Amino acid sequence: MELTPTTPSLAPLLQRAPTFISVTSGSANASSPHKNSTSDASSSTNISDVTHTSTAVFTAPTEAPTAAGKEAFVIFQMCLGCLVTNVLWAQTGRSRELVVSAGESVEVTLPRNEVELNAFVIPTPLEETNYAYDWHLITHPKDYSGVMEERHSRTLKLSKLTVGLYEFEVTVDGEGAYGKGYVNVTVKPEPRVNKPPVAVVSPKFQEILLPTSSTFIDGSQSTDDDKVVTWHWEEVKGPLREEKVSADTVVLTLKSLVPGNYTFSLTVTDSDGATNSTEATLCVNKAKDYRPVANAGPNQVIQLPRNSISLYGNLSTDDHDSLSYEWSLSPESKDKVVEMQGVRTPILQLSAMQEGDYTFQLTVTDSAGQQDTAQVTVIVQPENNKPPVADAGPEKELTLPVDRTTLDGSKSSDDQKIATYHWKQIKGPEGVKIENADSAVATVTGLEVGTYEFTLTVTDERKLQSSDTVTVIVREERDQPPVAHVVSSPPIALPVKTAVLDGSHSTDDKGGVSYLWTRDDTSPAAGEVLNNSDHQAVLFLGNLVEGKYSFTLTVTDSKGQSSTSRGTVEVKPDAYERDLVEVVLEVAVSQISQRQRDMLLRQIGVLLGVLDSDIVVREIGAFNEYSTRLVLLVSGGPGRPPLSGRSVAFSLRNKLRKQKNDFLIFKARRVDTVICQLNCSGHGECDPFTRRCVCHPFWMENFIRAQFGELESNCEWSVLYVTIASFMIVVAIATVVWGMVCCCKRCGARFPDQLLFCCVPPARLKPMPAPTSSALMHSDSDLDSDDGQNGVPWKEQERGHLLRPQNGSLRNGQGPARSKKQREELL
Repeated sequence: MELTPTTPSLAPLLQRAPTFISVTSGSANASSPHKNSTSDASSSTNISDVTHTSTAVFTAPTEAPTAAGKEAFVIFQMCLGCLVTNVLWAQTGRSRELVVSAGESVEVTLPRNEVELNAFVIPTPLEETNYAYDWHLITHPKDYSGVMEERHSRTLKLSKLTVGLYEFEVTVDGEGAYGKGYVNVTVKPEPRVNKPPVAVVSPKFQEILLPTSSTFIDGSQSTDDDKVVTWHWEEVKGPLREEKVSADTVVLTLKSLVPGNYTFSLTVTDSDGATNSTEATLCVNKAKDYRPVANAGPNQVIQLPRNSISLYGNLSTDDHDSLSYEWSLSPESKDKVVEMQGVRTPILQLSAMQEGDYTFQLTVTDSAGQQDTAQVTVIVQPENNKPPVADAGPEKELTLPVDRTTLDGSKSSDDQKIATYHWKQIKGPEGVKIENADSAVATVTGLEVGTYEFTLTVTDERKLQSSDTVTVIVREERDQPPVAHVVSSPPIALPVKTAVLDGSHSTDDKGGVSYLWTRDDTSPAAGEVLNNSDHQAVLFLGNLVEGKYSFTLTVTDSKGQSSTSRGTVEVKPDAYERDLVEVVLEVAVSQISQRQRDMLLRQIGVLLGVLDSDIVVREIGAFNEYSTRLVLLVSGGPGRPPLSGRSVAFSLRNKLRKQKNDFLIFKARRVDTVICQLNCSGHGECDPFTRRCVCHPFWMENFIRAQFGELESNCEWSVLYVTIASFMIVVAIATVVWGMVCCCKRCGARFPDQLLFCCVPPARLKPMPAPTSSALMHSDSDLDSDDGQNGVPWKEQERGHLLRPQNGSLRNGQGPARSKKQREELL
């Protein structure tokens, strides 16, 4: 079966790939289009909706295709896709999408900067129609300056391309057909052919004579087509020494040379890694015994605009006679321009030197005609000139009839020398004449009332310029009273104790005013005027206290006219006044050094458990002749208020009491808050002088707690309760004493003999006479007697035996029981 193409232009393409296709009847299957072409996705998704169409089936070749076969196969795929698409779109009546290819990406390398881009479209246009082409540049380098020709044709011509990446889009439009294609063009820079550097040393050969043992070799004249990156010096040949010379500097400096011949190699490397080497020879001669020794001094380096220098050959020596000197340019410096003075003296004066290297030769001759020569190199480097600085002087004010003044620009400066000055008027009334306008100091005449501005332009020897402007104000001759104006100081807060009142803004038409500051009667008396500033424009105040200060400024001119203005300074209390802690130390303030102060703060920080950097010293001064007052507060950390002064003082007192007050390097006599903060138990007020509580009526101090507890004054006890308690204690003590007395009496009644013996001294016991009663029974008087019988005291047992009845009967002569007498009750 033969496949009929949708357009006549497809037949030749299909004939180029006959081995890759066979056509059968059925549904259409085709490969995807070329990667640089565009296709409509809806065409592939709607192919199944079309029936009774031809189907192209790919048949893989039995042998590996050749290059031509691959190209034909790709073209065949594109054609087949377009064929199927055309058939489908023709049957559905929709717009066709063209397959557009702008070819593969193109890379060119400068100096080639022209490229032609061709667009390929499938299917080809019908004979009676043509496609419309439109090329667009999507991306390009920043410095793009190329030219695009024939943008609306199939072939785009590009020229004058610069280095970078270009992205082009081509759109193809036909009757009922549309497509896009993309292509990249990369322009690479022209490869640079590197040339190796050229190593140059100066001087190539030099000879020095001891005692001159130092010199240098210059390699800065080495060149390269791009840039010399590194210089490397190596000692190739030389006398036997401990260490060979090696350096990576532009100029090789040699010191402590010993006699001998040296060869040094300089290797320079450029930015591409290419190297080049050269050698320099140095001859160091020994000092001879009989010949003179020429010494032209060390090599010198100067920088323009300095173009003069002195070479000293007076270090040349001879063993006997004086020497004659002769200076000359070395052969390698014959083409140099220089002025030489004193060529036959030990000191050569050089001037008018230009940039470059100069080599001078000194020849010394002794009386015997023996000669010696030495060379010295002077390198003149280019100058590093800075522009001048113009200074036209301060602003001036004149009062008629004075109509002339001088303009002084002599303070203008330059690192070398100012060549010219020029004054010019740029503002003000006309008719002014400037005398000596091209000098540093000019004179201006013919001034009138108004404001003038004059510009001074200075130029140095290198034609660099700088300008400055000065203002001249000319006023009429009128004597107006001065105007006092005071700029008050903003409010300050303790511990800041200084302030400034500025009266410098006071004005007068002629100037020359005097100032007098006076303190108002309502201002605090404390505070000092510093440096006698009460007679100056600016008043400086110190040692201020809390309150509002008011000062009156009186400004008086030369005619006695005056004006007044008032300024105020408000001193607010310290925001952290209640957090300040006062420590009184037993040491004179003059004996405390900075190191001891820092050590004391560290010790206090250890006691409080904080860093010494958290302790802020507000004041340190004399408390009296023998003690020091230290005022501090403890910071609570960044963004936090300081610690409570009362808690800090309480904690520090307790820690010092536990440490027996010998922990600090100085003994602390007192630790308390600066402001007395005792609450006095809510029944009193804190006395700021004595730092003790003044209790309210009917309240008193708990001396037990104040002396043995927290050691703080208080008002805890009520006088009424203390009185009642004292009375009860007295009653209790009296009761106890009375009870003890009663107990003693009762004990005496039971043991009278012991009580008598205990209570009556032996000297008071008198012998009693023998009883005269002959009664058989003891009488009452006998029983009542303490002396017993026959002067012998009764024993307790006997006394009780006599007084007690036995077996319920009475002894012979004993009467009935009776009540005891009062004396017996007491005993």
